[in-house]
Amino acid sequence: MNKTGKTDSPRERIVATASDLFYTQGYRATGINEVIKQSGVAKATFYSHFPSKDDLCLAYLEERSLAEKRGITERVQSKRSPRAKFLAVMESILPWMESNNLRGCEYLNTVAEVPDPSSPLRLRGHKHYQWLHGLIKELADDLLASDIERYKGLNAKNLSDDYMVVLVGAIALSEVHHDSWPIKHAIKMVRQMID
Repeated sequence: MNKTGKTDSPRERIVATASDLFYTQGYRATGINEVIKQSGVAKATFYSHFPSKDDLCLAYLEERSLAEKRGITERVQSKRSPRAKFLAVMESILPWMESNNLRGCEYLNTVAEVPDPSSPLRLRGHKHYQWLHGLIKELADDLLASDIERYKGLNAKNLSDDYMVVLVGAIALSEVHHDSWPIKHAIKMVRQMID
């Protein structure tokens, strides 16, 4: 059931089921028949929506990307100062990771299972990280412009590059250690970059 009380469409059920399975057990470990069975659709219905497992995974990654973009954007927009907006991206990672049992990033997890650099799945992950990097660069530009004297030694491109490395590294290490300390440490590091 969705929020309106109506039964989700078969496509929505398929994507929701695949999202849970791909995220919790991995792309390669999840079979089409398992998705079909758990989503309660006929095989023909499944294939009418998704001709291949890759097509389904692309839908999953796209849906997750939209949700993450919405969540991060809302968090950033809820802040007033350029400094708070800049820090909001990193600060949004901790509650997201903890709510997902420190499972990590769906893009990193999927990319690790798909070795072909030209795979649409890898390219989808790249596109999401390009968006995130662009947002951080924009926030860095705004931050540096907000107090030119204070931030005169900083460069927005270098700052956003460093931020991305710290952010993605913190996500990966939190998954490896199954602990939130890397993200908490990364939040401090991002603050130190600008203080």
